[in-house]
Amino acid sequence: MSDPGLPPLWEVRHSNSKNLPYFFNTETKESRWEAPEGVDLDKLKAYMAESARKPGKIRAAHLLVKHRGSRRPSSWKEQNITRSKEEAIHILRDYERRIQSGEVSLGDLAVTESDCSSAKKNGDL
Repeated sequence: MSDPGLPPLWEVRHSNSKNLPYFFNTETKESRWEAPEGVDLDKLKAYMAESARKPGKIRAAHLLVKHRGSRRPSSWKEQNITRSKEEAIHILRDYERRIQSGEVSLGDLAVTESDCSSAKKNGDL
């Protein structure tokens, strides 16, 4: 792995809950989302691009919209789901449109709209 271009005592770590990189100072134990002062941005960009291509873990997230024909038509949000399969598909297509337009992220939408218990983890499986 290449040099991340960070000042001494700083390293890049990965947040499992947010699925994002963050910066950690090994001496002070400070963690932050923004790069620390004195970072070489060109090296950091190259490092991040390289780590994104690195084989290893694969993460998956989803947003589940159940319908009355689902195997278990209830969720943490609704005791008894009554929508039709067609209504669920329509809802999902609208979510897809909103995500693809950049209006909202899958994770942010999953937190409030998914019928799966993974909603509390931004849809992360």
